[in-house]
Amino acid sequence: MKRYLKYFGLGFIFTSSFLIGLAGGYFITGLSGIFTKQVAVTEISPEEIKLEIQNSYNILLLGYGGAGHDGGNLSDVVMVLNINPKEKRLVFVSIPRDLWVEIPVRSDIKEHYKINAAYAIGGDDVRYGLKEPQYRGETGGGTMAKKVVGEVIGVPIEYFLAVDFEGFKKIADALGGVDVDVPVTFDDYFYPVKGLENETCGKDATEIAQLHQKYSGFDLEKQFECRYEHIHYDRGVNHMDGVAVLKFVRSRHSSQHGGDFARSQRQQAVLLALKENLFSVSSVKNIDDIYYEFTKMLKTDISLDKAKDLSVIFGKPEEYEISFLSLSTDNVLVATKSLDGQFILIPKEGEDVWTGVQKFIFE
Repeated sequence: MKRYLKYFGLGFIFTSSFLIGLAGGYFITGLSGIFTKQVAVTEISPEEIKLEIQNSYNILLLGYGGAGHDGGNLSDVVMVLNINPKEKRLVFVSIPRDLWVEIPVRSDIKEHYKINAAYAIGGDDVRYGLKEPQYRGETGGGTMAKKVVGEVIGVPIEYFLAVDFEGFKKIADALGGVDVDVPVTFDDYFYPVKGLENETCGKDATEIAQLHQKYSGFDLEKQFECRYEHIHYDRGVNHMDGVAVLKFVRSRHSSQHGGDFARSQRQQAVLLALKENLFSVSSVKNIDDIYYEFTKMLKTDISLDKAKDLSVIFGKPEEYEISFLSLSTDNVLVATKSLDGQFILIPKEGEDVWTGVQKFIFE
């Protein structure tokens, strides 16, 4: 698989997109400036916007926990990749999972949910009246998510790619692993072990009740040490397989290198390692094999024929300017609570008013 990916420009889109997606939303703000050209913001006319849309492709990228995780089908990473072959430009638009949107739960009913529920709600093809899958790995969830996200950003979304944690690890392994330049030596003694989320760690009901009275939040979770494992990384170049890369980019609780900024640094290091891996040679070979390998690891509505077309259209990914955009309370959103008390984000102009969001994206 590794030797095939070196010849497959579209492989960069498949792999780096999901590395960014599964790493988490904070990655986007930390990445601006990494091999990214700064472009002045200017007013764009409706005619120019229409031309930009016609000359580009929009792919929805979804990352979700998958089986064995709470809310495993909630797409806690929602991003749109805009690809403009004419201008040689890739733009990643990060959409926060707490964005409050209308979702058509039935053909005649719309209800408000966080946007990360669109993929899960649309997954029931029969209940929501969605068409039968056309392509390998397509789900009604992807169709629903494309519709909802497209309404938010104001442009149609042609395709989707969705991957869970297990699929991400397999993709990294398919590359033969990556050589990551770790910026800081660190330990994390509280990396969660899948399947042990509710382990009592030998404590009886009385002890557990006392702990709940004394602690809350992560302080409470730390009292159940058997739910976690110790992970360690040394500064410098480390060769990592899929399991190691996933732990590296998701680690949150290191005393030496914890917090969201440090996490962003680690994720940048992996993306740069991946970039070097994929950009060694640029010609299209064995696309059939690569397509079927990737569709074992992820879900998509990109057919084999379309993948071949796109690989020719996109050409060499190393020639593209890459930039990142994140919708947040720093620009177009405000934080509030839903009627049932959930933390949500809505546009500054008001609930379901997307004009400001769309203007910000286009400019």
